[in-house]
Amino acid sequence: MTRVPAPSQLVLRFLASVGRPVEAELYLSLFRAERPESFAVIAVDSEVAGVAADALAVDLEFLSELGLSPVLTFESAEQAAQMAAWLGTAPRAEVVDPGAAGSLARRGAIPLVPLTGGTDPLAALCRRLATRKVVLLGAESGLFRASGDRLSIVDLTAEWDELVAPGALSERHIELLHRARSIIDGVSHPMTVAVTSPLDLLRELFTVRGAGTLIRRGATVTVHEHLEGIDRARLTQLIESAFDRRLLPTFWTRPIDRAYLAGDYRGAALVTSTSEGPYLSKLAASAPARGEGIGRDLWRALCRDYPSLFWRSRPDNPISSWYQDQCHGMVKVPPWHVYWRGLPDDHIPAAIHLAGTAPADFE
Repeated sequence: MTRVPAPSQLVLRFLASVGRPVEAELYLSLFRAERPESFAVIAVDSEVAGVAADALAVDLEFLSELGLSPVLTFESAEQAAQMAAWLGTAPRAEVVDPGAAGSLARRGAIPLVPLTGGTDPLAALCRRLATRKVVLLGAESGLFRASGDRLSIVDLTAEWDELVAPGALSERHIELLHRARSIIDGVSHPMTVAVTSPLDLLRELFTVRGAGTLIRRGATVTVHEHLEGIDRARLTQLIESAFDRRLLPTFWTRPIDRAYLAGDYRGAALVTSTSEGPYLSKLAASAPARGEGIGRDLWRALCRDYPSLFWRSRPDNPISSWYQDQCHGMVKVPPWHVYWRGLPDDHIPAAIHLAGTAPADFE
C-alpha cells in the first residue's frame, strides 16, 4: 500500500520547491522556537482582503499544517469576517479583539484582529505579543526603486536618508517605508518588517533570498584586532551554536587578525591574513538573529574593510545561495564550495587551494 505523506511533509515539499529544503527547515525551526503568539503579525491591506483572500487562505492553511499561528490584522471588522468565511474550519480561525489574540494563537488557532482607533494599534499589538516579524501584505511583493529594481533589504540605520530622498521611491512605497519605521520604532525588542504579497508570502518567510523587501534597523558592528577585548567563551558558544558542532581545541591557536561582533554576541565574523588575501574563517549568527539580517550587517562591515576576500562553506549550509549572490566566483572543491570576491585573477587558483586544504575547524 502506498504511504501518503503527512500534511506537514507535503507542505515542506512545497516549500522545497520554492527554495532549498535546508532553508525551509532552518526557518521552520526558528519559527517554532518562538512563542506561538510571537511568530508573526500579518497586516492585511484592504486591497488584498477584497481580491486575494483565496490566495491568503491557502497560505494560512500551509502555515497551520506546520503548527504556526500568525496573527492577522485588518482595517475593519467586515474584512476580518470575510477572511473567516474564506478559511472556514481548516485552519481554525476566529475574529477577536487585540487583547485575546495571544491566548488564541497559543491554542493553535489563527486570530483575525480588526485594528481601529488609537495612535498606532499595530505597534501596540506587536508590543503586547513581542512579535518578531511583521508582514505588510499588499498587492506588490516589495518596495521598488524608481529604476524598477526591487529592494531586497533595507537598513533603516544606514539607508533611510537615501531612500526618502525625492525620486528614490514612489509616493506609495515611501508611505510603506514610513509605516514600517513607525512599527519598528514602536517596540523595544528586535523586530523586522517585510513587504510582500500573498503569492510570495511563503517564499518571503522560508527562503534566505525572500520574495519581498525586508526592513530592519541595522545592528552595531564593532571591530577588534587580534581578539583583544573579546570574551572567548561567549564567542565560542556563538560559533558552536550557529554551526551546531564543537570547535576543535586547535582552532584558537591559529592566527586571527580581526574579529567583527554584531550586537551582544549575536553575530560574529573572523578574518585572517594569508599570502593570497584576507580569508573569512567564520561568519556566524545566533539562531534568533538569523531572521533579523545580522549576517548582512557583518557582511557590510567586511566589504567596507576588505575589497577582496575568499572563504569556504559546505554545500548544505543554509546560506549557500546567499553566498552565491555575494561572491564574484565559486568552485566546488569537495567537500567544500570555495567563494571569492575582488581577488586578482592570478591569486584565485592558490586561494582555492588554500581554502580547500585548510585544516578542519570542528570535531
